[in-house]
Amino acid sequence: MKKNLPGRIFLALLLFASVQRASAQFKVVGYMPSWAGDVNTVQYSKLTHINYAFILPNSNGTLQGLDNPGKLSSLVTKAHANGVKVQISVGGWNDGNDSGFEGLAANSGSRSTFINALISLVNQYNLDGVDIDWEYPDNGASANNYLTLMTALSTEMHNRGKILTAAVVGDGGASILNGVFNVVDFLNLMAYDENDYQHSTYAYAQKSMNYWLGRGLPKSKCVLGVPFYGHPTWESYAQLVNRGADPYSDTYDGVGYNGITTIKNKTNLAFDNGNGIMMWELSNDLFNQYSLVSAIHDVVLTRGGGTNPPPPTSGILIQAESYSNMSGIQTEATTDVDGGQNVGWIDQADWLAFYNINFPVTGQYKVEYRVASLNGGGVVSCDLNAGSIQLGQIAVPNTGGWQNWTTISQTVTVNAGTYNFGVYAQAGGWNLNWIRITPVTTTKVARTEAFTGLVDASIQNGKAFNIYPNPVQQQLNIQSGTSLEGGIIRIYDISGKIVMSARVASNKIDVSSLTKGVYTLMFTKGEQKITRQFIK
Repeated sequence: MKKNLPGRIFLALLLFASVQRASAQFKVVGYMPSWAGDVNTVQYSKLTHINYAFILPNSNGTLQGLDNPGKLSSLVTKAHANGVKVQISVGGWNDGNDSGFEGLAANSGSRSTFINALISLVNQYNLDGVDIDWEYPDNGASANNYLTLMTALSTEMHNRGKILTAAVVGDGGASILNGVFNVVDFLNLMAYDENDYQHSTYAYAQKSMNYWLGRGLPKSKCVLGVPFYGHPTWESYAQLVNRGADPYSDTYDGVGYNGITTIKNKTNLAFDNGNGIMMWELSNDLFNQYSLVSAIHDVVLTRGGGTNPPPPTSGILIQAESYSNMSGIQTEATTDVDGGQNVGWIDQADWLAFYNINFPVTGQYKVEYRVASLNGGGVVSCDLNAGSIQLGQIAVPNTGGWQNWTTISQTVTVNAGTYNFGVYAQAGGWNLNWIRITPVTTTKVARTEAFTGLVDASIQNGKAFNIYPNPVQQQLNIQSGTSLEGGIIRIYDISGKIVMSARVASNKIDVSSLTKGVYTLMFTKGEQKITRQFIK
């Protein structure tokens, strides 16, 4: 993208790009059990979705009690503060007892009871959706009932702007009918537990993805599952490494597991053939330099998939340990709220470099540093392209301890472009957990008529699909040369956040609840995707 584009064209293209990023975002999904794990150790910045496991259904459609509700509330608060979605996962293995699902799915009344119970639960805990983990429907009537249940649940979730996903067996899942592909946002492939010793090899991951993709699952909805435990002992990855297993290997003392090398290889496979990776489960990880979540994140950064949106400041969140190059520093486990690692042992003249950081518009940016210092006296500065552009410096205060964290900030001016961003220790004696870069100035559209025309001329396609009036006050109409039935409408705001989602029921959409601003409407049906901008 050229820097000297006229402002309105630049904004139009930027809006379109943000929506494309949101729709194509590589998913990093972690399950959090109700009975294990600490919400304070979750590496939120390296995830996009967390599934809280589990709540069980009764055969009449009601739900059994939620285990550890305080933990779920805390998880939602922390996850949402970091832009991560949280879903409730329903079912699980449950010793192979799926009688609750079988009973409720077979009856229209109990299906309605079940769906309404989930809607209430989602609303009560401010959840982002539902993950169905029915292990497993049978062929025949059970398979048909599963499809009927998922179709009805999809309508209710999507009408409320929520998401619906499902966990499915690694391969051989004939009871999951192809119609399910159309009603879920994505499927989590449980590509593990194939056998006792080599239960989750790279070859089995390939086999699993090939099976589901070969049946017609869209690549965009294919999320590969990986295990954070070993067979046949069911030991967690953390337990195995702590008793002597090599974190880069896959076998130890007769136990088969996935180490860092295989996890990275599988994440690359997921990028090549799917659109996400899922892990069972987060509490089984190590929270140091051998973290499997961090190994996944390393690949995500390398492949440019992004992870979750940054905290709700619309900025870029950079984890300090994710540096592209450095001099003089070390990493360690952190007790800060996002868990993971921080950079420490910072002395004068030490530095970190983060490659390919994009500043989308020319103007002022707020640069925040998450720091800790036992004695104070440190000074941090930032620069671009190995110091060729200096952006200024700020003092690091005494926080009272190496893990007592605070956020300091400075305002800098940067011309639009992509740079290598550097952090330099003018004076040492401090730790760094993350950096956040947030635009302070924004560009406004001066004339709505000009903006609408430029959007139509520069980024619209599919001329048989039109929306009007534009600008709109209350009702947006769709004119299309093809049938809209079975499609999904999603509306994104200027930051790329979904503000409305619904399965198409007519060619009219009530947008009266939206605040004034610029929005992007995306219509999807199968592999078809059409995008239109409008102004409210």
